[in-house]
Order: sequence, then C-alpha cells, then structure tokens
Amino acid sequence: MIMKTILITIFLALSLLACYSQNISLTFSSLRPGDSSPITFRADRPLVFDQAKAFGGKRNLALSQYVPLYIFSPGEADSGRKEMANFIASLSPSPQGGRMDAGGLAAYLKKQFGIALSPDGAALLLGYPGLQNLLEGMTAIETSVSQSLILKEPGPLGGKATAEVRYPEPMGTVVYPAARFLTVKKAREVLHKQAEKIFWQVDKKVLDQVSAIASATLAPNLIYDQKENERRIEEIIQRYPSNVVHYDSGQVLVPARKVLTEADEPLLAASRDAEQRDFHSSVCWVTLAILILTLLYDRTLSTVSGKRRRGGQSHSIHFSVLTLSILIFEASMLLTPWPVYFLPIAFVPLVLVLLGQSRGSAACTTVMAAIVAALIAGRNIHSLLFFLIGGLTALLTSGKIRKRTNLLVPCAVAGAVGALMAISFSLDWQGLWQAIPARLDAAAWMLELPGLALVRDGGWAVAGGLVSAPLAVVALPLLEFGLRTSSTFQLSGWTNLEHPVLKELLSRAPGTYQHVMSVANIAQAAGEAIGANVALLRAGIYFHDIGKMSEPAYFTENQAGGSNPHDELDAAQSARIIIDHVNKGLRIGKKAGLPREILDFISQHHGTTILECFWDKAKHSGSETRPMEKDFRYSGPKPQSKETAILMIADASEAASRSLPEPSRAAVEAVVRHIIEKRIDDGQFDECDLTTEELARVRVSLVDALSAAFHSRVSYPWQEEAGGGGRLVAGKD
Repeated sequence: MIMKTILITIFLALSLLACYSQNISLTFSSLRPGDSSPITFRADRPLVFDQAKAFGGKRNLALSQYVPLYIFSPGEADSGRKEMANFIASLSPSPQGGRMDAGGLAAYLKKQFGIALSPDGAALLLGYPGLQNLLEGMTAIETSVSQSLILKEPGPLGGKATAEVRYPEPMGTVVYPAARFLTVKKAREVLHKQAEKIFWQVDKKVLDQVSAIASATLAPNLIYDQKENERRIEEIIQRYPSNVVHYDSGQVLVPARKVLTEADEPLLAASRDAEQRDFHSSVCWVTLAILILTLLYDRTLSTVSGKRRRGGQSHSIHFSVLTLSILIFEASMLLTPWPVYFLPIAFVPLVLVLLGQSRGSAACTTVMAAIVAALIAGRNIHSLLFFLIGGLTALLTSGKIRKRTNLLVPCAVAGAVGALMAISFSLDWQGLWQAIPARLDAAAWMLELPGLALVRDGGWAVAGGLVSAPLAVVALPLLEFGLRTSSTFQLSGWTNLEHPVLKELLSRAPGTYQHVMSVANIAQAAGEAIGANVALLRAGIYFHDIGKMSEPAYFTENQAGGSNPHDELDAAQSARIIIDHVNKGLRIGKKAGLPREILDFISQHHGTTILECFWDKAKHSGSETRPMEKDFRYSGPKPQSKETAILMIADASEAASRSLPEPSRAAVEAVVRHIIEKRIDDGQFDECDLTTEELARVRVSLVDALSAAFHSRVSYPWQEEAGGGGRLVAGKD
C-alpha cells in the first residue's frame, strides 16, 4: 500500500510538471537573442501571432539602419576628364592656322557639354589671354574633386551613418561614414569654391564659364548596387515578417539548442502572455482533472485486475509504466523539434503486454496514458483522439508476442492508423467538400492538397509507431529489475528444458519431471481458455515441484511400484516431509535466481490445502495426543493469480486422474469437478481474480486435455497373450 501511494504521488507530480514545464522555463529564464534555447518551446494552445505588430518597430529601425552598398565605377568620371582634355585641345590653333571662333565655341559647348553660351560670352572666353592655362588648372581641380566618393543622388544614403563601397580586388569592400559621400551637385559646388579660391584674380565672368564647363564634365564614380541592396532589404523583411501566423497546439515555436534571433524573442513573449492570461484557472482545472482521472483509473484498474498477483504488484507495474511513458513523452516534447505525432504512445500497451498484464488493465492504462499525453502535447481533441486510437490499435494487434521481431507488427499497424489520423487532421475538409460540385476530377483535387504537409505529418506518425518497439525492448530490463518482475522474453528463457535445475529434476526425480510436463501440457489449454499469461503459467509449472528433488522417494510418482517409505512413518512425520517440499523448492529456486513470479508458483500451488490422507491417518491412529489440523496444512499463501490457481487445479487433477482404474471422460470430469469444489469450499480461490465463469472454462479444458492424455487404448495381440483377455489398458502406446 505504501509503495502504491508513493507511485501515485510520483505520477501525479510528474504529470503536472510535464504539463507546465515549458511555462516554468519561460517564466524563470531570461532568454535573449544570441542565447541557445534550452528546450523546445511549443504552443500550449492555438496561438495567433501578429508579426506586423510584434516586429513593426524593429523592422522600420532595421530598414533605416541598414548599410547600403555602392560599386566604385570611375569610368564615367574618366570619360568626363577626357572630354575636358579634348576641349582644351580644340582651342589650340590647327595646323592649317585656323582657330575656333565664338560661334564655333558656342556650338561646341552646346553639343558636348549642354552649356548654352551667348556669342558675347564665347567671345569673352576666347579673348581671355590665359584661357589655356585656366582650363588646365580647372582640370587639375576637377581631378582632385573626382577622388571623392561621388554618387548621382543621395537616395538610400539619406539618414544613414555609414555606407559601403566595393572596390576591385584586392581592396574589396570598405565602409565609409556617410559624410564622406558627395552628390554630383555637391561635388560641383566644391569644385566651384576651390576654383574661386585658387583663381581669385580671374575675371568672375570668365571663371564662372570655365567652372561651368568643368562641372559639366564632373561625373559620379559610385553606382548603387540595386540587386545586392534589394537582397539586404529583403533579408530584413524576412527577419521581421509582417504576416499573421496561426500556430496549432503542440506546434514548435523554437526548437531546442537553436540560437535565438530577434524574431524569436517576441514570439516566445506572445506565447508566455497567452498562457499567463488564464494560467491560474488552467493550473486548477488541469490539476483537478489529473487527480480525478488518477483516482478513477486506480479504481478501474482494481476492478479490471481484481486481486491480481502479489497484492498490488499489478498496480506497481501499471503506474511505473505510466510514469516512464510520461518521462519519454516529455523528453520528446522538450528535447526534440519533432511534431506531437512522433510521441510513441504504442510503447505503453506493448510493455504491459510483455510484462504479462491482462488486456483489460492494459487498455485502462493506455487510455490514461493517452489522456495525459494529450494534456502535455496540446490539450485539444485532435491530440486525444490520435493517442487513444493509436494506443488501443497497438494493444488490439499485439497478439502473442514471442520474439522481439513480433513487436514490429503492432507498431507498424499503430503507425499506419496514426498516419491516417494525422492526415485527416491536416486536410481542409471544408474546402474539399465545397470543391465537389464544381470539380469532379479526383486527380485535380489531389493536386490541390498540401502534399508535403500530409506526407510529413503521416511520416512522423509512422515513425512514432515504429520507434515504440525499440523503446519497449530497452525499457523492459529496467522495469524487470526495478519491479522484480519478468517479461514474456525473459519467461521464454525459463521454459528451456535444458535449464540446469530442470535437468537435475529429470535426473533425481524422473517421475516428478514427467508429472510436471503432463501438468504443463494440460494447464496450458486451461490458461488459453481464460486468457491467462500462458508463458508465465508454463514457466511456473516447470519449476513448481523442484523441492521434491531433495527426497524424491517420498513422493508417489517416483516410487515406481516399490516400497512406500511413509509406511514406516507416522502421519505427522509424513506430512512434514511432504509439506516441506514447498520450502525446499523456494530455497532451490532462490539459489538458482528464479524470478519472483515463478517462485510464487512454488509457494502457492498447494495454497493452504490440507493433506487429507495423512490428516485422516492421524485422526484414526489411536494416538493419545490429538493431532492439530494446522500441522497437516500447507503454509500457503493461497493462489494470488489466475495462473497459480490453474496450476493448483491442474496439479491435483493430473495426479488424481492417474489413479483412475478406468479413465473415461465421465470419471475424469467427476475427479476434476470434485477437486474444484473442494478447493472452493476450502476458500483457496478467495484471494485471486478467478471468476465462476472462468472456473467452468478451466474445468472443461482440463477434462478435455486429461481425457485425451489418459484415454483407453486397445491392447496389442502380444499383450492379450501375456495378460489374456484382450482387455483395454491405460497408458502410453
């Protein structure tokens, strides 16, 4: 009772912790961009995340602060200086002795530089005596100004602190302050101011015209990298999207070990805010629900399991498997980025079946595990249905698992059913139905379905089903060791007739060995008739009489028609020897390392029955000392499970049937019925969950098996000659 209470308490605490572990982590951890996410954060409930509202300010700030990129391209500036050089050359006298007149100069400037110059202005310019030197000096100023970072328009540079310029290799990309950049307009102003400082003595009208010509040839040496800058802007927009995103319950927000970005922080904050809005009411109803469900589950498990083995051992197994499954589910939720469809719900029924639990009790635990998994994974009807159907499918298809490869069948079936469920949840059924009147082409419907999402969800469901098998195989040894119980796989090892204890039994007590084999054969049919754990039943029967090896001659099956040593003993001594084979068997079994389930068969196969023959002998011995009934009863305990109860009936029925002179079916049935009724009257089945209906099926199965084993056969001619009379004899062919 104490162990059961402890297990229930651990289960309750772990269930609540699993439901709110993410919320606790979000509340007490101060995660910032650049930190690594310690766990996988998921949506506890359907979450609507308005990215425009959450990221709008950051996106605008990032767009205003992004660094534009320009490409250094001096080609146009070089071309302008060449034009200036050509202009200076055109002013020199030609070899023929001619020189450009005022009209030609005005036309030239209009055509080459787009400068409208009046004839008087052109004449003034041509008449300036130092024009050639002035133009060359202006070219030098232009070359100096051209060394600056000149761009056509400020454009994206407005409001920026820096900008990048990409030069040809090996110089590469260089970052400059925004103040270093000049527009063409600003560069021309700089050129004009420098010209005024240097050529202050030149006639202002002439200087202005020359400055205008130089300015016309001054060109930008930077080109705005449209493609790269658009990519950078798109990267910012992608980093701070402006969509309204809907997250389903259990959907991953941030996977474990991901380095958090600026976009993750508001998403986690939105999830935390959504959870904290009704945190207190959520905790209250979830706690109350888990508590009530646990009490109902415990009561239902007691009803379904009955007084199953070892007074609460079944409860310990079920609550331990439940607790372990929660740890597995929570680890999958917190440490992996995989969808909730991957949770291995089939693990629970598989482990319980392998540990020899009844299908009814395994179904109760599977339902409880599905409910808790749904509370952990999203608290919605889809999750509950997915886990319920997947777990019960695995239970119903588990069948007889004898080898580890047999586990793949229920896992695969559960995975396939889970995949169908996951796909059905992902389909847009409303849109599909609306499309039916408008389009009758089924292939066209399928092309419009979100194929990748369907394959992904279905694939994870199949993977979750298949991974249940290796998880069950890994968990079995831990549960066997911690609960001191045996699985189907371990029990199969104890049914190996090459076991040293069984070989010793055959050597020292061959009659008992044959009796054990006979009892195992007839009891197996009875066990199968009522759905008992046949593997456990057979293993227990093989070892239940190993205590008879110590003094085999005192047991009838080993006397082979010889003298009976009990004839020389009083009833009490004989009773002690017979009863003591149970204690001796326990000592041998413990020394051989037999599991507790098999040791129970040794201690319980006689229960607290009385040795009738020796008790009757003691009562009629004429001794002055009145015999005590307790001295002639086995110490028990009474059978605690269906399996040990079947052994009690089969053991006595097999021995009694051998003594029948004519083992007809009616005689065998009378013997079996008598033995069962005697055990019922003696209260031997009061502590096990064997029902009246099951007792009836056990009786019929044992009668069928014993009648087949001991049926009379026609004797051979040589037997008739030897024995005379051609009578029917019982025995082996």
